[in-house]
Amino acid sequence: MPLILKNSKSFSFDGNNVTLNAKYIQEQKKYFKKITGTRFGAILNMNKYCSPFKCWLQMVNLFKEEIDEKLSKSGQIIEPLIIKYVEEKLNTKYISHDPIAINFDIFSNNKIFGGIPDGEPINEQNKIDYSNGKLMLEIKTSSIDSFVYRKNNGKLEMVLEDELPKIKERYAKRMTWFAEDKIVPPTEYVLQLGLYLYLRDLSEGAIVVSFLNGIDYIKPQEFVANDHEIHVVKISMDKEKFSKYINFATEWYNKHILTGISPPLTKDDAKWFKQELDNI
Repeated sequence: MPLILKNSKSFSFDGNNVTLNAKYIQEQKKYFKKITGTRFGAILNMNKYCSPFKCWLQMVNLFKEEIDEKLSKSGQIIEPLIIKYVEEKLNTKYISHDPIAINFDIFSNNKIFGGIPDGEPINEQNKIDYSNGKLMLEIKTSSIDSFVYRKNNGKLEMVLEDELPKIKERYAKRMTWFAEDKIVPPTEYVLQLGLYLYLRDLSEGAIVVSFLNGIDYIKPQEFVANDHEIHVVKISMDKEKFSKYINFATEWYNKHILTGISPPLTKDDAKWFKQELDNI
């Protein structure tokens, strides 16, 4: 199950907040997670897929998001191929950090914020080099169509039809990236890149999106970048304005992670959480 309870008495739930008990905090605090780019938008309540409460559960190790293996595997195989495509397009060499080698965090000196950018430019000596306008990369893969999913043991699974993802609505996912024929990356992705730019003291980066066909999720090893629609979207970050988000997230971390008291549950949060508790 997605909800992880090492001890059924590790918290109290009053319907509006979840409060960790002192023993759980003492034993688990060193394992609590930092605010990464993928969590940043949720904490700011700007992620339509994850609420601040669910993000809190993840960070204090009471909830683990499980995704379809076909999605995770396709991303692992295809993203490096997209980076190679961008290297040629931007005439810039990039490094993709080994998550295990850096303990899944390139910003280990920061106690609150962390994570790993998808691509950072390097020079001939293989050193990170942002000179001459070189851009940090955040890689995204999106299906062209929306697919049908079903829930299996608390996990969303892609439904197949004739050995391909079953299509719910054609071109629907691609359309979410556009406004009046102009590509506009989702806010949570802009915030994700913005956080890493802020931590690197940079003002510009790029979100790279490739739109995938159903076969790409079944046979990702056959992906050819030049046969796909790929956009490199330059993003500018105003550090002074962005610092307001940083300050909010810092206060949120101190108020909810360090104390073990969750942010308030929405009605949807409370309904989902009660269902998860009933299924344990």
